[in-house]
Amino acid sequence: MDLVADLTLVLIAALAGGVVARRLGQPLIVGYILAGVIVGPFTGGLTVAHVDDLEHLAEIGVALLLFSLGLEVSFRELTPVRAVATGTRRR
Repeated sequence: MDLVADLTLVLIAALAGGVVARRLGQPLIVGYILAGVIVGPFTGGLTVAHVDDLEHLAEIGVALLLFSLGLEVSFRELTPVRAVATGTRRR
């Protein structure tokens, strides 16, 4: 049950950080980073208790994000960079 509480805390902090960043005219990532710093294990106040469990969930999230980005890229978009990626020149 502690993992659910930590995950809820992180999601609420991310939502609040995103709202604050948007109101200040900053990118959402700035709010997300500040929210992560605020609820991180090395700051005072309300912090997450089980960092290891959240790190495992974060790794799964990054893998899913990379997979979804891979679905967005088509071969047609990659054709112009083929020579750079393979180290060969087209003639």
